[in-house]
Amino acid sequence: MRREWLLFIVFPVFLCVVLAGCGGTPGPSPASPTPGTAAPGITIVREGSPDTGRVLQSGDPVRFSQDVYFQGIAPSSAVVKVYLNGTVIDQTSALPSGEFLWRWNSGVTEGIYEISFTATQGSLPESGRTTFTIVVDGTGPYLHSLSAKADAPLGNAPTIVVYFNEEIVVGDMNVFALPAVWSVTCLICPGGSVFNVTQVALSADRKSVTLTGNWITDRLIVGDQIQVFFAYVPLMGVTDKAGNPFNAALNVATGVVTP
Repeated sequence: MRREWLLFIVFPVFLCVVLAGCGGTPGPSPASPTPGTAAPGITIVREGSPDTGRVLQSGDPVRFSQDVYFQGIAPSSAVVKVYLNGTVIDQTSALPSGEFLWRWNSGVTEGIYEISFTATQGSLPESGRTTFTIVVDGTGPYLHSLSAKADAPLGNAPTIVVYFNEEIVVGDMNVFALPAVWSVTCLICPGGSVFNVTQVALSADRKSVTLTGNWITDRLIVGDQIQVFFAYVPLMGVTDKAGNPFNAALNVATGVVTP
């Protein structure tokens, strides 16, 4: 009786093993995703010349009608597509070694341009995008406004802050900072404001200049209207970050003294 009971248990187990298990026929293994093409990389971007031009970082400004050269690396002999603000505008081919070169002209419309690159190799899917941003700037720097606050009696020397419309680059700071090239005129001054420039200091962000007057003789009175004149000469070499020269026709700023 005991042996019959043992056979009754063992035989179904053996049959299950022979028929590839009691759990039923296993399903198919999940398919592996199709690998895509590796995204291209941008190695260097230059303005004006692919060999000696100014090196650009993403987000840098360039002037109107400038040739910009993109050098990069992609999979061997891949087709590199170029997108401008999300729309395909061109394509080029990478060399067997992977290098590619593409030229773009900045045109004459100011704005922010996102230039993206993808790669396609053989039948593999298109890669993700590698993006580089360029700001096209055709407007030169100029004096935009000024700020002048009334100075307290027996306080520090009065100051006037003159603002540019954008960040500037100064070629010759010695000439730029000469007090003689900055002058302050009282336009409507019932309070009798007086200001003689003794010191010129460019701010750390290069967007403004602080003019300091004479502590003993100068004063700024609330409500007086004053004007700052900048006697710009090309020797100063003032430009913006894109390289546009200072607009010498807009070298005057006017404002009212505030409390």
